[in-house]
Amino acid sequence: MKLKAEVIILNFRTNRGVAFNSIIWILALLAVFAAAYFKGMDANSLLPYAVAASFPAVISLILWPFANREWVQVIVIFSWIIMAMLASFALAFIPMAFLFLCAPAAAVLFERAKVIEATVFAALVAIGVYYFQQAGLAPEPLATAEQANWAALAGTVATIAFILGAMFVSSGDHAAKDPVLEAKADFTDAYPGAAMKFTPDGYLEMATKNARRLFALQDKDIQKINLTSLFSKDGNKLAMLGAMDALRERTEPVSFAVNLPRLKHKLKPRHKLRQGETGSTGATSDPELNKMEFTFVPLDDGSFYGFSVDCSLKEGALQALEDAQTSAKKESDEKTLFFAGVSHELRTPLNAIIGFSDMMRSRLFGPLPGKYAEYAELIHDSGQHMLDLVGDVLDMSKVEARQYQLNYDSFDAADVIRSSIKMVRPSADAAQLTLDADIETGTDLVVQADRRAVRQILLNLLSNAIKFTPKGGRVTTTAHLKDGRLEIGVSDTGTGMSAKDLEAVGKPYQQASNAGMVKGRSSGLGLALVKNLTQLHAGDFSITSHPGVGTNVLVSLPLKRPQQG
Repeated sequence: MKLKAEVIILNFRTNRGVAFNSIIWILALLAVFAAAYFKGMDANSLLPYAVAASFPAVISLILWPFANREWVQVIVIFSWIIMAMLASFALAFIPMAFLFLCAPAAAVLFERAKVIEATVFAALVAIGVYYFQQAGLAPEPLATAEQANWAALAGTVATIAFILGAMFVSSGDHAAKDPVLEAKADFTDAYPGAAMKFTPDGYLEMATKNARRLFALQDKDIQKINLTSLFSKDGNKLAMLGAMDALRERTEPVSFAVNLPRLKHKLKPRHKLRQGETGSTGATSDPELNKMEFTFVPLDDGSFYGFSVDCSLKEGALQALEDAQTSAKKESDEKTLFFAGVSHELRTPLNAIIGFSDMMRSRLFGPLPGKYAEYAELIHDSGQHMLDLVGDVLDMSKVEARQYQLNYDSFDAADVIRSSIKMVRPSADAAQLTLDADIETGTDLVVQADRRAVRQILLNLLSNAIKFTPKGGRVTTTAHLKDGRLEIGVSDTGTGMSAKDLEAVGKPYQQASNAGMVKGRSSGLGLALVKNLTQLHAGDFSITSHPGVGTNVLVSLPLKRPQQG
C-alpha cells in the first residue's frame, strides 16, 4: 500500500500538461455554453452535446495520476479520436473533422514518438467517417441547426484552446536548462561506475553515460526500461528482487552482486516488449562476465538511486591472494614435514655419536691420552646439544603440523617438578647458581595432562633461566593451585629482556638480543615450544621481564582435561 501511494504521489508531479489541457477544454466548452445560454438559446438541448464533448477531458483527468503508463496514454488518445468520430456522425463531418486534431495534440503531452502514431490513427478514422458519409452508409445527423451551429463554434474554440495549451506545454520542454541541474548531471556522469535513478515502481528515470554504456542504452530508451529488463538473467533477477524486497522493508542502502556480459545488445523499450520477452536480444559477442556490485539508495519520495562498481579486478585480486595463501600454506606444510623428517633421521646417528663418545669418556676399553679424552668430552657435549636442538625442531614441527598428540593421564605435578629440578641441577651447579623450589604443601597437585609435555615445559624454562642467569644468581620454581588451575612459575635474576624482545617471545626461531651474551647456542625454539605446549593443554602463558633484573614466566594449566569441542 505504501509503494502504491508513493507511485500515485510521484505521478501527480509528472504529466501536468494532461490535467492542464483537460481543464482548458472543459473551460472552453463552458464559456461557449454560457454565451449561448445568455443569448437565449435552449440550454437543455445543448447540454447532452456539451457533456459528450467533455468525455475525453474527464477521462484524462481521471487517469492523470497514471499518465506515465502506456495503456493510459493509449486510452486518452483514442478517447479524443472516438469523440471526434461520434461528433462527425451526430452533427456533420464539416466542421467536426476539426476535432480529430485533438488526438495528436494530446499525444504531444506524452512523447514525441506518439504524435505520428496518433496523427495516423486520427487521419485513418477521419477518412473512414468521410467515406461512410459520402457513400450514404452513415446515419442521418441527429442535431438541429441550432445545435449544429453551437457545436461547430464550441468545437472550434475548444480545439484551438486545446492545441494552444499543448503547444505551450510542449514548448516548456525545450526551455533553457537550469545550470544547477546541468552541473548536477555533469557531476553524476563523473561517477566512475554506473549511476541510475529509478521511479518507485522500478522504471528507469535517469542514467549516466557509464550506465548507458554498461547496458547499451540509447537516450530515447531512458524512462522506458524497467528493472526486470535490465536484470533479465535468472540469477541477476533473483538478486535484484531480493534487494528490492529489502529496500521496501528498510530505509538503508541495499547491495547485491550480479554477473553482466562485457558487451550487451540494446534493450527494447517497454512499449515494444512482448509478453515473455526479457528485454535483450541475441547472445553477447563475448561470453566473459563482469562481476558487478549494485547498491540501491532509497529516497524519501519512494524513488531510488542505483550505483554500480566493477568488482572483477577486486575479485581477481582476492582470488590471487587466496591462491597465494594456499600456496604459502602448502610450502609451510612441506617445510614442516621436511624438518620433521630430517630431524627424525638425525636422531639415530646422533645417539650413536653420543653413545660412542660416552664409552670413550668412561674409558670402557682402556685409558686415553689426555688430548683424546678432552676431544671425547667435547664430542659428547656437542652431540648432546645437537640432539636437544633436533628434538626441539622435531617437536615444533609436529606442533605446527598439528600432529603433536597429547597423552593425558593423572599425576602429581610436584613429582614432575622435583625430578625436573634434579635433572638440571648439575648445569646449575656448574654455572654456580642457586636453585630454589616453592611447591605448595598440604595438598596434592594432581593434574590431568601429558606428563612428558609438562616435563618438557619445565626443562625448557629451567634451562633458559640457567643459561641467561650470571654466576651467583638464583632460579626459583613455584607451583600452586589457584582458582581450579595449576600455576607453575620459573623466575630468575638473569639478564632480563627488553620490551622489544618480549614482543618476539613465543615466535619460532626468534631469540632475544641478549642471546649472543651466553656461551651455549640456542635454536630459539624453547619458549615457542613452551607456549605451544601450554596452549595445547588449553592453558595460559605469560612472561614479564626487565633488563638487568630478571625474568618471570608463568604457566597456568587446567586441572581437568578440557572437553573436546
